[in-house]
Amino acid sequence: MVNRLLRVLCIFFLISITVCPAISFSAATSQIRIAVFNYGAVNLEASGYNTMVTNLLMNNLVSDPSLTLLDRKELEAFLSLNDLQQNDDVESVSNIGSKLGLNMIVVGSVGKKDTVIVVSSKVIHIEQRRVIFENQIRTLGDAGLMSEVKNLGASIIAAISNYASKQKDWEKTAAQGPVNVQKRSGNKWVRLNWEDPPGMTASGYEVFRGAAETGPFSKIAQVERPEYLDQDVERGASYYYKIRSFGVKGNKSDFSSIISAETALTPNPPVILRADARVKSIELTWSHSPVASEDPLKLKGYKLYRSKVQQGPYKEVANLSGKDLGIGADSATAADKLLKVTCLDKGLGDGEECYYQLTAYNEKNMESDFSSGVKGATIPAVSAVSAQGDMIREIRLSWSPIDSPVIKGYYIYRSSSENKDFAKIKKVDVSERAGGKIIDYADKDRLGDKTRYFYRITAVDSQDTETSPSTTVSAVTKGKPPTPQGLTAQNGLVKKIELTWTASPYDEVEGYNLYWSKEKVGKYLLLKRIDGRTISSYTHGGVGFDKLADNGTYYHAMAAFNKVDVESDLTETVFATTKPRPSKPAGLKGEALKAKAVPLTWLPNPEKDIAEYHIYRGTGSEDQFSRIAKVQGKTKYEDKELKDGHKYIYKIRAEDKDELLSDFSEAISVETKPKPRRPEGLAGDIVQGKVELTWQRGSETDISHYSVYEKRFYGLERINTVKANSFTEAGLAKGKSKTYVVTAIDNDELESEPSQEVTLTGK
Repeated sequence: MVNRLLRVLCIFFLISITVCPAISFSAATSQIRIAVFNYGAVNLEASGYNTMVTNLLMNNLVSDPSLTLLDRKELEAFLSLNDLQQNDDVESVSNIGSKLGLNMIVVGSVGKKDTVIVVSSKVIHIEQRRVIFENQIRTLGDAGLMSEVKNLGASIIAAISNYASKQKDWEKTAAQGPVNVQKRSGNKWVRLNWEDPPGMTASGYEVFRGAAETGPFSKIAQVERPEYLDQDVERGASYYYKIRSFGVKGNKSDFSSIISAETALTPNPPVILRADARVKSIELTWSHSPVASEDPLKLKGYKLYRSKVQQGPYKEVANLSGKDLGIGADSATAADKLLKVTCLDKGLGDGEECYYQLTAYNEKNMESDFSSGVKGATIPAVSAVSAQGDMIREIRLSWSPIDSPVIKGYYIYRSSSENKDFAKIKKVDVSERAGGKIIDYADKDRLGDKTRYFYRITAVDSQDTETSPSTTVSAVTKGKPPTPQGLTAQNGLVKKIELTWTASPYDEVEGYNLYWSKEKVGKYLLLKRIDGRTISSYTHGGVGFDKLADNGTYYHAMAAFNKVDVESDLTETVFATTKPRPSKPAGLKGEALKAKAVPLTWLPNPEKDIAEYHIYRGTGSEDQFSRIAKVQGKTKYEDKELKDGHKYIYKIRAEDKDELLSDFSEAISVETKPKPRRPEGLAGDIVQGKVELTWQRGSETDISHYSVYEKRFYGLERINTVKANSFTEAGLAKGKSKTYVVTAIDNDELESEPSQEVTLTGK
């Protein structure tokens, strides 16, 4: 029930708009009432872009307080109810605007070809039924579309405001009449054209004619355009004209100055053969009319007229007399002898379309009627320019070639600023890029890293005349390569450090620079340049002849580099410590006073990978050591076959499985067991025919026995051993002598030096 009621109210509202538009918009009389028709899509590629442009434009226009924008839903509902269509036909748009009580309607279309988007727009004045603003914008891709439409909205607002202001001024003042009234006459016609005074725009004009300069004058026509062709005249007669303009509300201006015109025979109009595009100009070629003229006067020259629209008005842009055409002073007799005439209309814009008509004039400056018109266009500015960045000190440009034999090449301009300081960097000849649909160029000229460059391109002809620059495009060069990831350093290796990282996945990376330092904060030196993106490890074993120290800590960082040796940022610093040498052995002890040997013991090293211990012995200075043994799997060693009572110095060192040697242990001094002291007090006698020897018992507690020796020619010969400190044997023959010595022998079989000698002689 509620929905049905809403539909009824909507229909009633729309009917009220149709019947009484002035009432519907009376609240906004101080504002300009406008609507925006949906922009049409010129081709399938533009589908969707037309809606986007319409929405963006409406959002821009609705923000201006001087405008009242008709809601799109209301507009579409009204059109649907009245079976009307949105289009860009001036008459149709004006009729719709009148019914809606609007002052102006914005219409347009959107086309897309490749990456170029073209938006065409018009603003139609409803009461005057005329276009007061026309514009076409081009943008490369979607990126610049929003800003371009924003600029378009600002231009439309400015045009509407300016036109309304001029119209308001015109209505308020007693307007000056039309100015610069021009006439051309022929056999039975007079063509008039004129201009509005500066700052005034008329809604229409009234044309008056009289047979004499003093009148009387009669109104013969009312026109909307500032031109009129009077064909209701006789040949060979004189006529006088004056014109006045009027505003939207019928306000009349003053009359223009009176201008006279005389009808007479004129030359036949020339034939325009073609209009060829040139850079910022159009070259017109024509020939004299092949039809014989009734005009008895000689042809003197030609006048060229130009208009922005086919229906005119046309303004004179060139007057070419015979002399100007290079046929001598006697131009009256020779101008019609030329087979072809050319004229270059200069000072035009790029891609500007113009309509041309020609007249011929005789020696009395009587002009022919207009020739058939021809449309021409200048060579457009370079379009579809694109810039591809994100490359190493390189930006690739591409653009659509201009299909014209006139164009011989293209100039490329570059700047680091969007709007100034563009410098010419390259000329690309057409011959270098013949046959392609797209022209491309790679700029590699002294580009920086991570820098935006702006480019404009012009087309140039054989005379080195350039078109205006293309739209500005820009791109950013690639910056530093990405920083390597995953750098690690392995601890505990022997005299080396294994460095590993994740191989870069980026094609731009050519390799890596590895840096090292002995301090975390300090100067890092280049250790190695590693060529090859896929390499992901390196072993640091030293620099030159200098190997890494044991238990040394080293710091590393690395950077990737590209083909021009630009480095990435350094990675975070990583560090590792080489394997330390085994700690020096501790607890070295030696058992003293052992016979001919020194038993050694020590504590096991804390390292789990000790392979062996090296035993060193010295006999004097601590610097005079020699290795005497290597011990595996034990922490003891007995040094044998030593001298008795001799002092020995020992130290040891540990060696691990990687052949790393520890420092020496603390040195110890150990003395072997000395020999017993030689027996003292040896005495002998022959008693009762027996030899009796006695001596003092040794002080050592471990004397085991004594040996008794007879001294002979060749040395001592043991004759007996005894436990006591005495010895007895058979007596000596008379006169025979023996010399005796005694030694002490301990429990370890150490034998003392011989005692003093004693000699006995048999009695």
